[in-house]
Amino acid sequence: MPTVVVKVGGSLLTLPDLGDRLRKMFQAIAADRIFVVCGGGQAAGLVRNWDLIHRLDEEVSHWLAIDSMNLTGMLLAGILPEAALVSNRRSAESMGPRQKISILAPRSILEEMHDGTREPLPIGWDCTSDSIAGWIATQWKVDLLVLAKSVDMPPAVKLPEDLTLEDLTPAAVDPCFDSVVAGQRPVYWCNVRKSPEEVVLWHPASAINEPSSNMHS
Repeated sequence: MPTVVVKVGGSLLTLPDLGDRLRKMFQAIAADRIFVVCGGGQAAGLVRNWDLIHRLDEEVSHWLAIDSMNLTGMLLAGILPEAALVSNRRSAESMGPRQKISILAPRSILEEMHDGTREPLPIGWDCTSDSIAGWIATQWKVDLLVLAKSVDMPPAVKLPEDLTLEDLTPAAVDPCFDSVVAGQRPVYWCNVRKSPEEVVLWHPASAINEPSSNMHS
């Protein structure tokens, strides 16, 4: 079974039965190991407002937004007590077989990954939790990425060279997502508000980057 990064949209944190819904989705994914990245939700929205008011330096607001994801990750760990909250890759990968779900505290993980040996993650509001989850998925070389959202999957189409996913589906993913993932991993989609048990392929990996394992949902 595959190893998976799941991005949980921050908008889902308003669901009172979110834990049960996510468990249904995890069961549908049927992975050996699941690394969860939680979006900043309303906490990230607060940072955006501070940025507008105080005209913060772009890097300052970027890392404050990532700190908001640490906060929502801690909340998600409270909602899913069976999951482990981890702050580095070694801890995430060393969980025993009975603790297959790790919720990532992204601040320390991203700092660990910005070590000068790889292309850094873009900084700014165009690079949100979608791209952060995608970057971790590609850098950790997991089998696939799942986007757990509050909306239906947008159509998967072949884009002209001068267009991006953001041009066609502005509410679906952030503007950096397409270039960060760049076909390196297949991307699956789940509308957790509507059908948490349905996890479907949105964009396959490119042939040159096709991983050896695939999810069956």
